[in-house]
Amino acid sequence: MRKTLSKSKRAMEVKVYAVRVGNRYGIEFEKYLKDKIPGIEFLNEEREGFKLQWNKLHFFQLDIDKPICVIDIDIDLINDYTEIFKYPIQKGEFLTLDCWWDNRPINGGFYKFYPADVKFVYNEFKKNKDYWERYFIENGTKPGPVNGEEDFVYHMVKGVLEVKYLPSTWATKMKWKPDRKELIQLNKKYPGKYLYLDQFNPDIKLIHYLDLNIIYDRLG
Repeated sequence: MRKTLSKSKRAMEVKVYAVRVGNRYGIEFEKYLKDKIPGIEFLNEEREGFKLQWNKLHFFQLDIDKPICVIDIDIDLINDYTEIFKYPIQKGEFLTLDCWWDNRPINGGFYKFYPADVKFVYNEFKKNKDYWERYFIENGTKPGPVNGEEDFVYHMVKGVLEVKYLPSTWATKMKWKPDRKELIQLNKKYPGKYLYLDQFNPDIKLIHYLDLNIIYDRLG
């Protein structure tokens, strides 16, 4: 599924952050996002004993009085993707992805929030880190060995902040090269006319992939 990757030469109006720690994702993932999002900042080392993706919670306690975006590194940005970062929120709101593909309440591939609104999330995890690292694995919500960050975030913000979602037709989660059966099912579930025929629906702006082969094809 080769796509034309448009390039934005202007810095984003909103600050964007991501984490690349450990050995799972190579520098190519970081270079790709830096090309797509001028000014993006990466956290490249685990801090305060936080493991892997849990380090995204460090951005929840930044001293910034404007909304910021936090994204996962294993995403593809296509079409008019800058619209996802521009999507407006107010204080007291938490913006994420509508998981129409599996009916989960939240997807950690994209967050937008005011840091002051979510510092309590960071504080709670730091205080009870060992408990929360195990919680969503031990209750069967997520597989181990390291998982549950997005579930923890939703657990903390629901009922405190207004959880909002990008338009359902703007994002998807899928394999880099799904087989025919998988693609048929995604097209049926997609809330628009279709997800992918000969190319992605032009409404799609963010693709959160389930595997790592993405980097070799999209840069090849």
